[in-house]
Parts: sequence; structure tokens; C-alpha cells
Amino acid sequence: MRSMKTLSLTLCVLGGLAAPGCASTSSHGNLSSLSAASSQDAAFCEHRVPQENCTRCHPELVPRFQAAKDWCGEHAVPESQCFTCHPDLSFEPLPVLAPGADLVKLSHAGEDVPELAPHAVPGKVTVFDFYADWCPPCRKVDAHMFSLLNTRQDIAYRKLNVVSWDSPLAKRHLGQVENLPYLVVYGKDGKLVRTVKGLDLAALDAALAEGGAR
Repeated sequence: MRSMKTLSLTLCVLGGLAAPGCASTSSHGNLSSLSAASSQDAAFCEHRVPQENCTRCHPELVPRFQAAKDWCGEHAVPESQCFTCHPDLSFEPLPVLAPGADLVKLSHAGEDVPELAPHAVPGKVTVFDFYADWCPPCRKVDAHMFSLLNTRQDIAYRKLNVVSWDSPLAKRHLGQVENLPYLVVYGKDGKLVRTVKGLDLAALDAALAEGGAR
């Protein structure tokens, strides 16, 4: 299993391109939602961050981010505003989930989930999302899935927080996985459809279509 030193050098696959910055949990802080814009038409400042949340524009916000452990000490900005470490940052707010949206977090802090199949929802396509707070592409999967959950009743979303490659969850399920996000899709029949490695929304949609046809 990869060491934390190796982890800090891992690249995340973004739409087929390799980009650095979403794999260290030792030298970087959390990527919290504190930097997200409050609305779709929020104004952005010269630092390419929603002006309302930029700590360089509003130094009084620094303690709030530090309290959430959302801080890049190397570059003296929130981790969620550090384009040097995370050039793929996005600040769009996640869609508000409609009542009844089928989202459940199975692993909150890397604790083991021995088997996925028992958690597949009969009659629904179940997406198991292995993610980490330090992975910006994982947030893009969330945005995509939240929109689907609001328009389809036949999808269940099950999230598993890896935390680090050394967590019990990662050791069991991610031995051959190099990058996050990592998605495992089960069909309506409760059987595995396919896995999707990295940020590949087209492959995810194809898996959802296949799983929905079963």
C-alpha cells in the first residue's frame, strides 16, 4: 500500500488529463465548502475566488477557515482557495437536494465497509462514491450526482470517505486504484455494472444507463 509520501505525489485524473494537487493529507488542510459561492451569480475578486469568501479580500475570515482546518500553510490561503495546490478548484455551490433524495454516507472517516453489495438498493441504480475531502474532482462528481438525484427517483448515492490511502476502507477497496474519485455502480438488479476511475462523467452516465436497463 502506498505511503503518505507517495500519496503526496499522486496525480488525479481530470477528464483524461493529469493534474497535480488532490492527494496529500499530511501537508495540506481540508477542502471545506466555506469558499463556495452563495449563489450562481456571486461576484469573483481578482484572486479568482468568490469575493464574499476570499481571505485576502477579507482577512477577518481567516480564523473561520483555520478553525475548519481549511488552510494551506505553505501558501497562506485556505486550502479551498489555493490554486497553486489545486488548479482545478470550482466554487459553484452544490445543488440543494430535494426531499427524499436517496443519499447516505456509509463511511464517515475511513472506517471499513466490508462489502458493498448488501448496501445496493433493490430497484435502484446504486452509485458507491469513494472520495476524500482533499480531492477537488470528487466535488464535481457530487455536483453531477446531486443534480441527478433531484430529477430521478431510481438512483441511490452512497458515499464513502476514504480520508487517506492507509485507512481501513482504502486498504480493503482501493488496492488497485491510483486516483480518486473511484465509483462503483450497481444496477437495479443488485449486481455490479462497472467501476469508474477518476473524473469521467461520461463513463458514469453510461454506467447509470446500463444499470437502469437491468
